Amino acid sequence: MQGQQNTFRSLFMVVTLLVATSAIAQTKVYITRDADGNPIFSDRKSAGSETHVVDELPSMPAFAVPAPIRPTDKTNDAQPVPAYTSLSIISPADGTSLPQGLNGEVRIAGVLTPGLQGDDEIVLRDADTEIMRGTQTTFEVTNLDRGEHRLTMEVVTPEGDVAIRSQTITLFVQRTSSLAR
Repeated sequence: MQGQQNTFRSLFMVVTLLVATSAIAQTKVYITRDADGNPIFSDRKSAGSETHVVDELPSMPAFAVPAPIRPTDKTNDAQPVPAYTSLSIISPADGTSLPQGLNGEVRIAGVLTPGLQGDDEIVLRDADTEIMRGTQTTFEVTNLDRGEHRLTMEVVTPEGDVAIRSQTITLFVQRTSSLAR
């Protein structure tokens, strides 16, 4: 009697396993249509629905993507920085005179090719005197003294080296003198 019960249990487990496997491998989907004829899919049967059996799709096991090989030498990772090819002051034009009433205010605009790299800065100079410094190619200069100003722009590295220098432009500032009363 004991052997017969074990056989019955084994047979019951095999049948249950087969039924469960076939239930996993297939899914029923019910399709109905709305008033405009558009299909509506559901997992529940409704009046007028058609039964559609979806078989298990064939699949492949996932595979591990190998990690990219990276060089261990950090010096090879650094991309060479292109040298600056041009720096020009484009406004104001060389020989421009600022009339009275502007109080020595002018916008100095330049163009740098290629753009500013890393921690480099642009320095605006009047003769040998630094007027302004920054990472932009446009400077708003205020309160320039009357007279002649010889302006240049320079790209300066963090070490203080001049990487490139623009042409020199001459700007004349006309201001009322306190002596002309």
